[in-house]
Amino acid sequence: MNLFHPDNPVMRFLARLFDLILLNLLFVFSCIPVVTIGAALSAMYQVLFKIIDKKDPYIVKGYVKAFKENFKQATLLWISIALIATGIRFALSYIYSMADQGYDFLQIPVWILVFIIAAAAVYAFPLLSRYQCGIMQLLKNAFVLSIANIPATVIIIVFPLGLLYIASTAGLNVAAVCCIAATIGCSGTLYLVSYVLFQIFKKYENL
Repeated sequence: MNLFHPDNPVMRFLARLFDLILLNLLFVFSCIPVVTIGAALSAMYQVLFKIIDKKDPYIVKGYVKAFKENFKQATLLWISIALIATGIRFALSYIYSMADQGYDFLQIPVWILVFIIAAAAVYAFPLLSRYQCGIMQLLKNAFVLSIANIPATVIIIVFPLGLLYIASTAGLNVAAVCCIAATIGCSGTLYLVSYVLFQIFKKYENL
């Protein structure tokens, strides 16, 4: 078999690796303003779903197009989540400050709320990248899917956190972690997550 033939497994792997590195660089640069993280996430998911669906998208053109299309809704969604997360952080800090007074039990409902919001958030941006609907309907769909697919939801939430934990305990310095994150860390992680989400979405689309 010709090593340089496009159908060669090695060439397919290298082509996919290049796509993910390019996609990761686009994602990292478009996240720099911070407020654009939501649009960047939705754009990355849209390109990843097309890759998984074997539609072979043009990475740069597809990413930029998706970023523009989803910018308004994705930014609104991202800012809302960021504000809620900030409120929860202050609530937890206040509860921990009262721990000696026997109020630490109050953190239980707060952590339940954290899980619910995180579960809905991990579905919201992929849904936004794939379907057209209003913000309220999007959040409703995200919440329903997160509850209806609890095992997958837990995996999707825990998997990136697990990678961060492994990186922090593997003796890698900050420069090495940043280098991995800047080249393929984000797109590689979401590529695997997208496989799980793609199967879930396809299941409901075929009903």
